[in-house]
Amino acid sequence: MRTTSSPRRVRLGVLIGLASAAAAAFVALGYAAPNQTSAQLQYAPVNTAPPTISDTTPQVGQTLTAANGTWTGDAPIVFTYQWLRCNAGGQSCVSIPGATSQSYTVQPADLNNTLRVRVTGTNASGSSAAESAATSRVAAATPPTGAVPIAAVVLPNRLNIDQVRFSPNPIRLSTRTIDVRVHVLEQSGRPVSGALVFVRSTPLVTSSAGEAATGNDGWATVRLAARSNYSIIRFQDNLQIFVRARKAGENLQAGVSSRRLVQVSIG
Repeated sequence: MRTTSSPRRVRLGVLIGLASAAAAAFVALGYAAPNQTSAQLQYAPVNTAPPTISDTTPQVGQTLTAANGTWTGDAPIVFTYQWLRCNAGGQSCVSIPGATSQSYTVQPADLNNTLRVRVTGTNASGSSAAESAATSRVAAATPPTGAVPIAAVVLPNRLNIDQVRFSPNPIRLSTRTIDVRVHVLEQSGRPVSGALVFVRSTPLVTSSAGEAATGNDGWATVRLAARSNYSIIRFQDNLQIFVRARKAGENLQAGVSSRRLVQVSIG
């Protein structure tokens, strides 16, 4: 007995055959099914504008901050950071150990090199990284400016007597007054205003009116006057001078005070 197929079954068979032929054609062209769906690829983090650094002309001691740039992808995107030290041309970059925060303080080792930051964006669908452009070469720190009031100088900071100048220089037996100019700094190199400066000759052949306070330029002038025994300096080549700078109210031998022995030539 002869059996005939229904039209519906014939159509289904034709569709299956066409699908098989299409699959075979894709394989022949080298197409392979992706491991991830297109939706997964679309929503993983993608950087569309690179990260930037807050200042592209850095100096040693300066704190730089990274901006993430622009990203697309499923929220939330979590960002991590790695700062890079590169050569003067912005190449041959290496990761700086421990520099994994959004901010970075420029180190002495960075001097004359350039810096980049690598930002990595991560979400549930994946992660990707992007790097900033290189900064210019790192410069040495600019010396600070402006006077520091003596009240702001506290331990472990100390006063520093960095210069002592005499007028006249050399002194002579006929000299009746000696102006001693003293310059006082604090630890960062800024001048100190309001520090009390004391000057005394050794042996004690001069006298003074007492301590003098430094001005906004860090300088104080103490005038020494010859005493009655001043003539004994004829037996010396130099007159030794003791100089002290201190903060009012502190122990003379403690606190932020500083001392220095200097000499002035005797002509």
